[in-house]
Amino acid sequence: MTEFRPGVRTRRVARELRKWRERIGLQSKEAADRARWSAAKMSKVEHASQPIAGTDVLALGIVYDIPEKERDRLYRAALTAGDRGWWHDYDTDALVPAVQDFVELESEASMLRTFKPDLVPGLLQTEAYLTALVRAMVPKPSEDVIRRRIETRNVRQERVLTERAMRIHAVIWEAALRQNVGGETVMEGQLRRLLDLRERSNITIQVLPLGSGAHPAAGSSFQMLSFVEEHLDDVVYIEDFTQGFYLEEPEQVRGYRLNFDRLRKTALDPAESAELVAQLARDLRR
Repeated sequence: MTEFRPGVRTRRVARELRKWRERIGLQSKEAADRARWSAAKMSKVEHASQPIAGTDVLALGIVYDIPEKERDRLYRAALTAGDRGWWHDYDTDALVPAVQDFVELESEASMLRTFKPDLVPGLLQTEAYLTALVRAMVPKPSEDVIRRRIETRNVRQERVLTERAMRIHAVIWEAALRQNVGGETVMEGQLRRLLDLRERSNITIQVLPLGSGAHPAAGSSFQMLSFVEEHLDDVVYIEDFTQGFYLEEPEQVRGYRLNFDRLRKTALDPAESAELVAQLARDLRR
């Protein structure tokens, strides 16, 4: 039997159920007794170690005396939490599990705030730029894996171009724009892609200049997703070579929100940023 691996939407339903219980001051054992559940079932539901049925949400909503509108909203979320998304069609060579979770969140997000000190953010990359990055990996992926990684990135980028596009606010360190990824032709194409994208109303691009000095996010990069639904808290995503990490506790997320706000105030404004990007592109032609 395949081991159950909860998607990020299931984990968010579980987290909301824990919040309901904690809101009224019940211990897990007390809540289980009131729901006529075993302590083991309560633990599995609250830790998303098994699928969460809509009827389980309704039962706990009644036990916790949750307002009908709030209860029904989470009930609907539980019903769709296990639905397959397009990302499920790709194996872990194309999308590692942590990235699958991020893509799942990204598909529902209304806004992405991202700071990159060394690379152009993924949703803003050209295919040639991404290809150069993937080919530089060690161990080197096969041509088939490279193709599938490019394909998944293209699908993700399509959402940026839709009528109901997610808003993107990217702060990029100037050093990333001076990195000669893939050669001068590739890099010039990437810079001109940034200039094209900034014309879209849902995309804001700012450059943090090399001479900006110390800033609060020095030595780090992060992505923060926000959602239209008021009950869904912002999520911060950080990744390294092999895995990704999620920060969801309000105080942790607040720190990153404050840091991003400081970054955007320290960076060049969008018009000044475009002038710098255009100059860097012109320099590559000389």
